[in-house]
Amino acid sequence: MSNHAYRAASAPGVVQRARNTKTGRRLERGGYLTVETVTMWIVYALTLVGNAVIEGGQVGGNTSATVAYGVFTWFTPAGYVFAIWSVIYVALIVWLVAYTRNAATRPKAFTATSALFIASCVLNVLWLALWHFEAVGVSFIVILAEWVVLAALYLNVRKTARRGAEWMPISLYTAWVTVATIANMAILITRALDGGLPFFNGLSAIALSAGVLALGYLMKKSYDDWVFPVVFLWALVGVGVNVAPVSGFTAAVVLLLCAVGGILTFLPTGALRGLRG
Repeated sequence: MSNHAYRAASAPGVVQRARNTKTGRRLERGGYLTVETVTMWIVYALTLVGNAVIEGGQVGGNTSATVAYGVFTWFTPAGYVFAIWSVIYVALIVWLVAYTRNAATRPKAFTATSALFIASCVLNVLWLALWHFEAVGVSFIVILAEWVVLAALYLNVRKTARRGAEWMPISLYTAWVTVATIANMAILITRALDGGLPFFNGLSAIALSAGVLALGYLMKKSYDDWVFPVVFLWALVGVGVNVAPVSGFTAAVVLLLCAVGGILTFLPTGALRGLRG
């Protein structure tokens, strides 16, 4: 589906009608801070504070890394990959600014977008707290719920987004939580099987990597979204790096899949046909 399918069905007409409302006229004079936007900023600020407190070892006595690497899991990315959280949190501030600036187009007190964003923040902190208490099974249910909420948020913002700042941060967040959900599942299964099954560990890492790359390809071709596959490549290269000391073969296959997946996803169709010719 091409980009223009996601441009605001709206734009001039809907915006003008919104501005003609009492709320819209007030916002036109500079009042971007509505009940909706203020609530979103407060919840997001509390999310950042909650993450800082929990990750600082004040809850459960663990860090995310000590739980993630407490047992070797073949689909867990290398530690440096998790630096993407800093990028995500900064990007979400950019998105919130863009959403706040568009307040004049939303005469309703709350929208599906704001409700889904607030829900994702609550689930984010809840997942992190459960993770630090090593409640891996319950945390998987929570992060799966967060992924569903973010997927709905992503689809919702793509319907009306006209600029990158209005959808790319949500794409970044959703793509990473997709990987995190799979990694959480892998850790849960590995713990349940007391280290997993030797032959199937490598096979599962390869199969999951191929599936994630296929999803990235579909997101690029169907939604013209390059953020998803870039995040996936970032994560999967980290999976290859992490598993290399244990299985050079598995690491090589995962990295080869990343190379092939990147070419198929980003190389123009015409160029691919030329290569075949």
